[in-house]
Amino acid sequence: LELELTNTAFMGEYQISPLCRSFLRQDYDKVDPRLEGWLKVLSEVGASECWHKKSTFKAHLFETYKICRLWGLDDAICDTMLFHSAYSNSYVNLAIFKAHRDRPRLAGLVGGRTEALISLFCTVPRHDVIYESMLKVMPDDGLRIPPQGITVPHIHTGQPLHVPHNVVAAFVAMTMCDFSEQWMSWQDAMFENNDGKMYYAGQRAHVLWPAAMKPGLYHAALSRMGRLLRRAHEDAAAGALQRGEAGSASVPSPDTSYEGGPCYKGLPAIPPVYDNCTVLVSEASERRCRDLYWEVVMAKTEPEQQDEAATMLEAAASLNPYVAEPHLLLAQIHMQRGQYDSALQRANAGLRLLCTWGTAWDKRMAWDAWVAWARVIVSGAQNKKWPAPTAPMGMLNLGLVAGLE
Repeated sequence: LELELTNTAFMGEYQISPLCRSFLRQDYDKVDPRLEGWLKVLSEVGASECWHKKSTFKAHLFETYKICRLWGLDDAICDTMLFHSAYSNSYVNLAIFKAHRDRPRLAGLVGGRTEALISLFCTVPRHDVIYESMLKVMPDDGLRIPPQGITVPHIHTGQPLHVPHNVVAAFVAMTMCDFSEQWMSWQDAMFENNDGKMYYAGQRAHVLWPAAMKPGLYHAALSRMGRLLRRAHEDAAAGALQRGEAGSASVPSPDTSYEGGPCYKGLPAIPPVYDNCTVLVSEASERRCRDLYWEVVMAKTEPEQQDEAATMLEAAASLNPYVAEPHLLLAQIHMQRGQYDSALQRANAGLRLLCTWGTAWDKRMAWDAWVAWARVIVSGAQNKKWPAPTAPMGMLNLGLVAGLE
């Protein structure tokens, strides 16, 4: 990212991938011919009427599916994400499908093996798997999914449930998508997540929703989940999972299998975030980035305050270079100063991050709105044209982006 920002040859618009463009245009047949039908089913069972954190349940399911697709995760994980809490799970009670009745129907929609993975996702205590078994007890330099897998209690029966190594990896990738889509300051306040560790330790349930919608503190935790996935691939490449370290994980239990075989094969791709999951974001840097950004948003938006705002946004973008919005606010300041090359570099950096993540960090505005705004700045910077400070109607006139044909 830093190389991109200082490369003056990078003066065009970041090239949005055909897949990302299909999502922006809601051309879902190009994403997956089955997707429109699946979305219709979700509406038919009431997912669009149910609440979920910052939106409706249907919106959450679709948005997490989109993130999975943009991250290049496999069909099994992407399809599971579109129905990932459909029987309810250890975090939410959103049983739009009834497990005792609707499993054959869901299997008919997505296939038996994927339905088995959905069912498992809905019966595993994910917090025990990801936090109690790994993030809370492993040092940063020792983050590793146990090669033998993890055994946890079934959330309904309490019986031991063994989750194989690769399925744990799949659930880690899915949780990264899940949390990045929904987490904001409301959850931080309820769970007293002041350190960004996301341990769900607080007990302040009566915080008014949606609170301030300040960006949530989740990047430090998600970067550690990403490290788990990278180490899983390193273990697989080194043969650690084939040398007997997997132990009893090679024998699938009925809850983790499909027709006698595993419900999920292989490993999920490494998500393209945090420099392909090679970098850990510190809790202190993440929080300082968020606080600087929010101070600008709340108290430094007037023209006479923007010298200070620019300094603060530059610091924020440096502290956590994996969020787009500080770059985009800084790009707007550059445009207002006539610093078009700097504006273009910052806007492209923000656009690239938005298209990589598939979701916004500042969730007051939707992801596609942030993408469109980034492209407006890119177009203005390329044309070296921006409304004058005394022309608010000029700002309202903005909106058309280049490259629509």
